Amino acid sequence: MLVVTLCLVASCSKKDPTGKHAQDKGAAESRGAHKPDDDLVDLSPQALTQAKIRTATVTRRALSGVIQTTGEVAFDQDRVAHVSPRVPGRVFRVRAKLGDHIKTGQTLAILDSIELGRAKADYLRARAQLQLARQNLKREEQLLKEKITSGRDVITTRAAHQKALADYRAARQRLRLLGLYSRQIDRMRYDRTRSALLSVRSAIAGRVIKKHITLGELVTPKSNLFTVADLSRVWIWIDVYERDLASVHVNDGVEVRVKTYPKRVFSGHVSYIADQIDRHTRAVRARVDVKNGDGALKPGMFAKVRLIDPHGAGGHGKRRQVLAVPAAAVQRAGKGRVVFVEVAKGRYRRTRVVVGIEADGFVEIRSGLKRGQRVVTKGAFILKSEASKRSMGQGHGH
Repeated sequence: MLVVTLCLVASCSKKDPTGKHAQDKGAAESRGAHKPDDDLVDLSPQALTQAKIRTATVTRRALSGVIQTTGEVAFDQDRVAHVSPRVPGRVFRVRAKLGDHIKTGQTLAILDSIELGRAKADYLRARAQLQLARQNLKREEQLLKEKITSGRDVITTRAAHQKALADYRAARQRLRLLGLYSRQIDRMRYDRTRSALLSVRSAIAGRVIKKHITLGELVTPKSNLFTVADLSRVWIWIDVYERDLASVHVNDGVEVRVKTYPKRVFSGHVSYIADQIDRHTRAVRARVDVKNGDGALKPGMFAKVRLIDPHGAGGHGKRRQVLAVPAAAVQRAGKGRVVFVEVAKGRYRRTRVVVGIEADGFVEIRSGLKRGQRVVTKGAFILKSEASKRSMGQGHGH
């Protein structure tokens, strides 16, 4: 026994006389077992006190059928006009500036057009030929009454008159198609100067929001010289999730709020609901029409939209049981949402969630949390900042 014991001791001493190898191995295993977790945030007792963290329990509760979602303000496409010339020409004068408020039919620019000049010359020639043909017909008819001419000559003269009348009407119609009004055509004379000038007018009243024209520039009917928009009414595009679709109808009333005017509520109604659900978001695009008489809402603005189902109980929408957390617990993270779940006192885990309706100060949680978990309702922004620092490798807690 003594020999065996000595051999074992010698063997152990020979492989690792100091025991350092075993200690290093244990430390390495320990480090491997605690890899950094970017979603986990630890706060020291002092930091926890300063952050004033407050939590709430994830519960099931009845939320009203009022649907709250977000949307983006856009132009009413039925109130936007692209102003283009009807004939090629060179820009002779520009009368409208970016941001100008204009009326329907107001001249925005004047072009010098060779094609218009030719069309006017053709019209004046056709008008003169018609006058001559009318006089010839009148004379021949008088001669026929006096039995000085034959009926055949009258028929020939009448045919020439009909041809001159057709040519005149065609030339006049061409000028109308080029944008001239009847009174302008009636006042045309051979001795008038600048007969090749053409006014480019707006088809609607509104504001000039785009301008693509410079003096002396050569433009064609394909050129978009101005864009005019009537902002007295705007559209707001929203997403309606599949499960909420039954509670949204065309003509349902809508309340809209934007960050720029936090105390102001804009009224509107649902005017369109798409016929196809997006495979990725499981939502349907819907459009809200909103009155915007003073132009406060600007296309591109982010808006919070509140839809009330008038078909629900009492006109306030049906209430249903859902898993929910206080609205203050939900934080934006890129295009998604996150909450911070309390793992232990001073330890919190960033958790991604899919949210649903928001009502009565609570947000529906469709996935990511379980009933009974505790989430941070106050101080979540501090935790979000700390988690972001960890993700970028700038820190590992307090």
